[in-house]
Amino acid sequence: MEMVHFIPPSQRRIAMIAAQGDQSPVLITGTSGTGKGAISRWIHQNGPRSLRPYIVATRQEPFSRQLPQAQGGSLVINEIGEWPLGEQKAILEFLKTRSIPHPEQAASETESDTTMRMLLNVRLIVTTSQGLEGRAQGGLFNAELLKRLSVYRIDMPKLSHRGEEFADIADGILKEICKELHKEHVRGITPAALQALQAYDWPGNLRELRNVLRMSVVSTQTDAIEATDLPDLTQDRVDFLATREAFEKIYITELLKASEWKIDRVTKTSQISKNVLMEKIRKLGIELPQAES
Repeated sequence: MEMVHFIPPSQRRIAMIAAQGDQSPVLITGTSGTGKGAISRWIHQNGPRSLRPYIVATRQEPFSRQLPQAQGGSLVINEIGEWPLGEQKAILEFLKTRSIPHPEQAASETESDTTMRMLLNVRLIVTTSQGLEGRAQGGLFNAELLKRLSVYRIDMPKLSHRGEEFADIADGILKEICKELHKEHVRGITPAALQALQAYDWPGNLRELRNVLRMSVVSTQTDAIEATDLPDLTQDRVDFLATREAFEKIYITELLKASEWKIDRVTKTSQISKNVLMEKIRKLGIELPQAES
């Protein structure tokens, strides 16, 4: 079982145990961009449910309607602290009974002791960027649900708090990006570039580091990321985001070239949905070969 390189050493043992667990839920905490989604998928892929569905729930649809889609697999509930109390109650009831009201009767406003229920074999993986304990004390989160969810708990720190691990984290992300972009000749980060990266405070955490390294891989003309390949991290964050579109155009163009301009191939390798990809191609003014336009 290869460990995700950016899981903190203090959390790796619990992550490995959680992956090998079966029905017990997993709670992953951390501010935005700290890698909660990547860890959710890693736990699913390295556990006994890896060949079964991996479904990410949405707040726009009732929990009980989404649960059957993940039968035998995992259902991910992102930002569970923002789910309504009524839905929190439904999640708690499922964890207690491993069942939901049968769809044929779920529409009924009343539930008697004889109501038929559907047993489901689904594991819940939930994430939050909020302090659930404080929300529970304020009546904004179901306290009993919090206890049920905390069987396996993984806490992800901010990237700015992980100075000793930074070089290893950056190197691991760089290898992933180079493989994704078919640029395996880029083998590392120069000391000057690494120093510049470590000096930045990374308000966007791992997600922002990944974006910066992706831009740099696309830009570099050598076999290692140079300081000159990095976007100007000393700018105001607003200015940095303003330059992101230019790098994004280069990145998507490189993906298209590496995939022989096959849209479906790009969506599969990059995990960008086809609708989002086509909108970015239109917005960024990327010209496709005639056969793909």
